[in-house]
Amino acid sequence: MAVIRTYLFVFWAAVLVISEARKLRHKKLDGEDLEVNKAAGKVEIAPDASLQQLIQGKTKYAIRSLSSGRFLDGRNPGMYDPILSDGSRTPSSDTYLQWIISPISNTDNLFSIRSVSSNRLLDGRNPGMSEVIISDGNRNPETDVYLQWKMVKLTELTYALLSQSSGQYLDGRNPDLITPILSSGSRDPHTDMYLQFLIVPLE
Repeated sequence: MAVIRTYLFVFWAAVLVISEARKLRHKKLDGEDLEVNKAAGKVEIAPDASLQQLIQGKTKYAIRSLSSGRFLDGRNPGMYDPILSDGSRTPSSDTYLQWIISPISNTDNLFSIRSVSSNRLLDGRNPGMSEVIISDGNRNPETDVYLQWKMVKLTELTYALLSQSSGQYLDGRNPDLITPILSSGSRDPHTDMYLQFLIVPLE
């Protein structure tokens, strides 16, 4: 009888541990604190953090799709097509996954998004175009609408990226696809995971 009681205790303890692990795995979607692994230690995003408070002009960020789990990759200088790279890579030590998000002066919630690895700027193209490109870093995002993005806040941790030039959203695709696209601005990012991204501060 004692053996049976011990077995039942161990069984229910295991069930409890699995249940708590699942809760922790889904924290980022519930608006709770998010901890992101770095090369050393962790970065914590407080529940009341806002994008305006996080953006510091020259602070580096990783941009991670919730639909694919992949990171936006800025490639090498001379390349114009960003890709979605493996979510197992470590953005804190991988410059291809690092982006500088800078406020556009005298605007309400508009930003430029510059790759650290290529020094190119994320370009929202014209209406109807679906291919995402990264344009010459010498262009001026302060006056160039193609390089301006609205950060649409969805939760304390997630945002949609809306191009000012095309009126379309950045789309993180499915896990097996590596090319980001621009999707219709009529889609609702609050209920559409393909349009949802984590903006993760790295320093």
